[in-house]
Amino acid sequence: MDMFRKHNHKFGWRHSEGGRDKDSDDEQSDCEAKAKSEGVDRPAETRGRASEPLISTTSLFPGSSTSRHRNASSASSRSRAPSPQPTQADTPPPLDPLGLTSVHTFPDPILDIIFVHGLGGTSIGTWSWGRDPANFWPTWLGADVELSRSRVFTFGYDAYFANQYSSSNILDFAKDLLFRMKTFSSEDQRGGPPIGKAYIIGKPDKQYADMIARVSAMVFLATPHKGSAYAQTLNSILKAVPGGSAKAYVAELEKNSASLQDINEQFRNICEDLELVSFHETLKTSLGPGVKKLLVDKDSSILGYPGETSSGLVADHHGMAKFKDPFDSNYIDVRNVLRYLMKKVVNKEGTDQGKFLLRSLSASRHPLLNSKAALTRGKQLQISNTPEPMAMALVDPLIMKRLTDLLGIPENFDDDLEYFVERTMPGSCQWLLRRQSFQDWSSDDPNNPDLLWLTGNPGSGKSTLAGFVITSLMKNFLSGTCCYHFFLAGNQSKRTVSYLLRRVALQAALSHDVFRLRLLELHENTGIIFSQQKATIIWEKIFEGILFRLPSQSPLYWVFDGLDEAESPTELIRFLSKIGSATRVKVLLVSRATKDLLQDINLQLPATVHETISADDTSEDIRDYVRSLIRKILPSDHAQEDVIQSILAKASGSFLWVKLALDRIRDNWHTQDDIRTALTEIPEGMEPLYERMIEIIASQPPKPREMATRILTWVACSFRFLDIAELQVALTPEFTKFVNLKYTVEEICGHFVVVNKTKIVLIHQTARQFLLQKTSNLQIRIVDHEGHKHIAAVCVNFLSDASKWRRIFSAIQTRQQSKSSPVGDSALDEYPFLSYALSFWAYHVSRASVDSDEVLETVLTFLEDNCLLWINGVALSQNLRILTQAAQHLKTYAKRRARSASHRPVSFALARDAELRQWAIDLIRLVGRFGNNITESPSSVHKHVVPFCPKDSIISQSFGHVGHSAFSVTGMSSNSWDDCLARLAMGEDQTATKLLCKDTFFITLIGCDGTLIIWRSETCEEVRRIAHGEWVNHMASSKTSNLVATAGFKTTRVWDITTGEELYCLTKESHIRTKALAFGAKDDEILIAYDDCSIQCIDLATSKEKWRFLAKDPGSEDHNCARFMSFSPDSTQIVIVFRGKPVLVWSIQPQPSIHIPPKRCVCTEDKFALDGDTWNAPEVALWHPVTDHLLILYEDTKILHWNIIDDEQLQYDHIGARAMVLSPDGNLLLTSDNNGTLSIWMVPEYRLTYRLKYDELVTDLAFSPEGTRFYDIRGTFCNVWEPDALIRPNDPDQEEMSSTYETIASEPVLSSDDNTRVPITALVCDSSGKFYCCGKEDGSVIMHDIKDGARVRKLPSHSSTVSVIKLAWSPSEKYFVSADDSGRIISKRLELPTAQKPKFSVFALFEKRIDEAVEHFLFSTRDEYLLIASPTTTYVMGLKSKQELCRLRHPFQKGGIWINHPTDPAILLRMHAGGEREYLWATLTPKDESPGASLEAFTLGEPTDVINRTVSIRSHWLVLETLANPTQTHSRFLNRHISLADLHSDDNNNNGAPSSTISKRHQIDGLAQHVRQLIGSFQDRVVFLDHHFWVCTWEVERVYRKHKRHFFLPKDWLSPMALGLLVLNGQGSVLCPRNGEVAVVKEGLKV
Repeated sequence: MDMFRKHNHKFGWRHSEGGRDKDSDDEQSDCEAKAKSEGVDRPAETRGRASEPLISTTSLFPGSSTSRHRNASSASSRSRAPSPQPTQADTPPPLDPLGLTSVHTFPDPILDIIFVHGLGGTSIGTWSWGRDPANFWPTWLGADVELSRSRVFTFGYDAYFANQYSSSNILDFAKDLLFRMKTFSSEDQRGGPPIGKAYIIGKPDKQYADMIARVSAMVFLATPHKGSAYAQTLNSILKAVPGGSAKAYVAELEKNSASLQDINEQFRNICEDLELVSFHETLKTSLGPGVKKLLVDKDSSILGYPGETSSGLVADHHGMAKFKDPFDSNYIDVRNVLRYLMKKVVNKEGTDQGKFLLRSLSASRHPLLNSKAALTRGKQLQISNTPEPMAMALVDPLIMKRLTDLLGIPENFDDDLEYFVERTMPGSCQWLLRRQSFQDWSSDDPNNPDLLWLTGNPGSGKSTLAGFVITSLMKNFLSGTCCYHFFLAGNQSKRTVSYLLRRVALQAALSHDVFRLRLLELHENTGIIFSQQKATIIWEKIFEGILFRLPSQSPLYWVFDGLDEAESPTELIRFLSKIGSATRVKVLLVSRATKDLLQDINLQLPATVHETISADDTSEDIRDYVRSLIRKILPSDHAQEDVIQSILAKASGSFLWVKLALDRIRDNWHTQDDIRTALTEIPEGMEPLYERMIEIIASQPPKPREMATRILTWVACSFRFLDIAELQVALTPEFTKFVNLKYTVEEICGHFVVVNKTKIVLIHQTARQFLLQKTSNLQIRIVDHEGHKHIAAVCVNFLSDASKWRRIFSAIQTRQQSKSSPVGDSALDEYPFLSYALSFWAYHVSRASVDSDEVLETVLTFLEDNCLLWINGVALSQNLRILTQAAQHLKTYAKRRARSASHRPVSFALARDAELRQWAIDLIRLVGRFGNNITESPSSVHKHVVPFCPKDSIISQSFGHVGHSAFSVTGMSSNSWDDCLARLAMGEDQTATKLLCKDTFFITLIGCDGTLIIWRSETCEEVRRIAHGEWVNHMASSKTSNLVATAGFKTTRVWDITTGEELYCLTKESHIRTKALAFGAKDDEILIAYDDCSIQCIDLATSKEKWRFLAKDPGSEDHNCARFMSFSPDSTQIVIVFRGKPVLVWSIQPQPSIHIPPKRCVCTEDKFALDGDTWNAPEVALWHPVTDHLLILYEDTKILHWNIIDDEQLQYDHIGARAMVLSPDGNLLLTSDNNGTLSIWMVPEYRLTYRLKYDELVTDLAFSPEGTRFYDIRGTFCNVWEPDALIRPNDPDQEEMSSTYETIASEPVLSSDDNTRVPITALVCDSSGKFYCCGKEDGSVIMHDIKDGARVRKLPSHSSTVSVIKLAWSPSEKYFVSADDSGRIISKRLELPTAQKPKFSVFALFEKRIDEAVEHFLFSTRDEYLLIASPTTTYVMGLKSKQELCRLRHPFQKGGIWINHPTDPAILLRMHAGGEREYLWATLTPKDESPGASLEAFTLGEPTDVINRTVSIRSHWLVLETLANPTQTHSRFLNRHISLADLHSDDNNNNGAPSSTISKRHQIDGLAQHVRQLIGSFQDRVVFLDHHFWVCTWEVERVYRKHKRHFFLPKDWLSPMALGLLVLNGQGSVLCPRNGEVAVVKEGLKV
């Protein structure tokens, strides 16, 4: 398919080349100076940041490999076989020629790349670092393995600002470009380099059409598509210069000029088939002393067209087109773009000579004047079916944002690699490439090992070596994907295995199309956010579930450095031992060889090849390193060799020691005595060297010494690396008005600290260990706890400026809501140190000194005054995990204080330790109850949270009295937090038998009819129901996908729970029962264990049996049925529990060749029992998810912990369990006893950490996947529990692990839940808003005072065996009626309280029983009649006669409602989806039998539509919610509409006489998408609940424009039953049942 090349219609504007050359030279000098100051050569990989305008095309000129501006290549050169090496043309051409110039040729090329400079630029100088033609980087493409088969051209045109005679404009340049292309095309049968304007004028022109048709893509580098604000300034300068003149082409670059708008509009219409890539500058350009500006801002650099890919380069405008060497990361980004585009072209088009492909990278800083005119017509590449690497820079920014949010990894995740690559000297590390073990590891030979472990001493260059390997692998772009991670002790979050896995997943997603799509699909289907998940879930879902199932011909390379600095190396090693991938995964581990690592790797990864980095390996690299730096330090060769030999003699293979030693010499080299003294004073070994560095710092004057000490404290104790700007703010309380903090840090800190870009980092991890552990007896002391104390105080004080931060936070939220500001951490970047202080102050508190009460008092004062403001700031970052982590840090500090209490004098502060723990609890509860709402609206924490907090909570005590909220909540008797998040009824007295947690869902199984109810974990709302169709006794889920299997008597079915679709149905023999289910590793097979001890493996695709295994000894006559069976986590073993027999564990043999007997677990008291004796009966056996140990529960409630491999048993008699379940990570055991009390135990110590007393028998238990919540089934309810005791640290730091877990284990939380309150099943308010009545599950009806929820009186009740389901109160408040689920109806007459009778009087009116449940009550407006509606019959009772007056069988569609006529009290209306009909109250006969008079002429709903809810507004308007398919719970919000019925239509008002057709309806477009549930009306406004559970109002109008949010409901109020009973009274109070009581939100609609 022919493809097009495009020319740049937007122009990049820049200063004159002369000025830029100076800037470039200055930049080069700065880089060299910085390299000298650091004592190392600036590595090639990171020197220089620039990108240029390129146009890449397939070979444009068939049969020719020369330019008419160069000597033609010989015929022999054209006949050579293709070679990846550059040809003789790969040298820069004569300086700055005009026209088209060839700089690299290749026989039979498949691609042409054309460089087009910007205005004021030149064809060679624009692309050369320092304007030195030797640095002309387009020639480097010829040496690139993948791009060498292309030809490279540069195009020059006369756009010099100094040419006073030039009057050319963009159109002239575009025509010149087309002419050059055409003339090339005429000579060589191909085309030349077009650009934007050239493409526009060339595409419709027949003489250029064939050439233009070959263009495939364009890449723009800092091209001002929308113009530049500096164009007019430039022309003014040009006119002012003697001999100068304004330029037409510059004028056309002014912001939104007519020329640019015309070009953009034309370009937009013809570029739909073109691949477009735009790079923008990210650094400001120096315009003079102290003046820096972005010359072309991001908005102008990006076209904004559909399909365009954009990214930034770390460069200013001058640096966008210049790269210092082939290892420059900007060059790599641009090169990877070309590689990617070439791959797409080759894959799509092939390489036949009849067609060609042209890619264009259009000029960056000074964009090519007419590049858009040369636009291409390239087709979009379809995503391949196998993972193919692609350039990371080409991922759509929106997709990139989704990935980083999903995985919780910042976009600049490669900063660590860049840091270590910068420290790599060119030519070093080559020894590793010669090492046979590395060659074997990196080869594709399937017989070679996949795991290599490199170990070395501290400072031996391990991380630099890892960086070298990574960049080497990444250079070979098509050979596979290299993912990497550096564990850094200075950044706590990067030390976790969870972070590593998420980072690897992001890198893989950026490189593999299919993996990226599957990962995003998983998120869309389940809603799972991996940034909040534990490492085990990430491994199972992302790696085992997706990545390892995608085949690829190329291996995946993983390089992990600093394994010894990881928080949990053992966990990572365990994951690596489980790799089973369709694509080969090759892993390189780099670390110190610690004892624990040696043991773990030898045990779990025995095939790992272990190589040690010796001093001999690195000796040549160190020698070259020393020589290189000595030459820069010493101005002459005199004595260089002696110094080199002296350094090498003491180096002992340590690069770190060498660097620090050379830093000392650099400061003392002026005389030979200086050098000799410096060499003598440099001690051997790192620790003596560090001590000498401390002495140097101590020898400074007092102020620099104090400043250096403080800086070292910050750098050594900070949670992560600080930016220079952050450190400057942090130091401000003590030191102000720094001239240049970067220079100060490097000068006064004794070389302990280096500046990596903008980050302040310690020279090495050993330096941190020395500073924190070895300085107690030195002149400069860094005391760990005191350092954290100081940092905590600085953070807290920084956040305590309430008026300032309230104003700033409000402004940030306003910008976010208007979409003009980023969301997340980047929203806080404008304020240095803010993000750090918000996130980590509590971390420093946890490690601060406990010897005094100062820290405690500071923290409590801060929380009492500014806690809500702090939460507001955290919510703006969109990361509420900060709050739960802070809570854990506060708990840790409180525990440390408790342990040290005996060593401190008694003080008042000791009594306040409990307050600190209470703050920790409240923070956890706040996230659980209000987290989503606070994240969505951060400022809501000030107004909407406190009223919902219990009265005894410390948040309520601190902020409940200061007027933070305008509304109040009454009616709840509990003054403390409730551990129960929700109680969920299965419906219609159905009882669940089993529980299963799956990703972001949990599932309850109603075993009797095989119904699965899928609930959403976040909101506890029912998503859908799945019907198996028969009794189901077992269900199981896949660990890696959305599949769930259910087993019944006759069939086993497999479902996708995200869609409810049945995927497979497998028949089974009915005489055997399923006891266990498990999915295969790839979810393509299912294992089924039956009670006859047979295990069957079935291929799901074919429904055929693959194998069957019988877990019995040969010839066994034992026909006992298994009581319980369970597959091991890897499905290679199965445990079988029989009544009265030992527990057996069989190794599953799909094709047994020899009999392997089972392993038997015999408890201590049964050791000598015989077969006929009575054994202690086991009931359940659980596999530990990590260790593969077994936990066996016996009938006498004891638990046996069985180490199967070593056959070791530990027996625990104190637990008293009846049922049990393990958390997904195996650290917690949840048990229930015979009374229903729940207990949580730490494993493997089996120490109690939490106990909940609840007097009702438990049917089943389950932990949530993250282990922070658990579920139980009791009776007809599923309870959701979320105690704060389960919120544990994520990957706790090893230093704190013991104390933190000791806190959880040794201080059990004892709780109770009052389950004596009977659930409320019906609710109604009186018309005056003073009272409400609630009907309950026990048949009682109770009246309450709405003011305080006090009980007024009990109305005559129904039977205690039935539930009250409907209540109604007449408008006059004289009559009351109730109905229960047995069909019994009781009506009472009420007498309101008077001065003489202060209490309600109740009199019997009538009782009635019908055959169906009541759906609806309606009193007539004059209290004459009562209407009772059931599904098939409607009754009218006379309130005076107390008799039934009439009844009516329903001849019309279901789903209608009855309302009173708005004006005629003798008439009522039957409203349904299609219209309404009038009936007489007295007879229930239609008022007018004529269909035309009684039914609307139009139909809003289908015949199956039903009215779900209505809201009446002063008898004038009726708002109707109509559902198209009400039986589908999960789709009810998708198939509905809301309409407005005008009950007083003027068109139907006939001289005041009642009309026969009452209403006119108008569908309210746009409202339904916001409404979750209609509640009622207040002051002519509709009140409803939105999808985020905010109570909102909408002012009635015929067209929806907006609605107003007032307050949100806490998560523990959101049970479906409670939401279904929400009531709004006439005073605007919202009533919501909760735990047998009614919560009343007053004045909420005034907020």
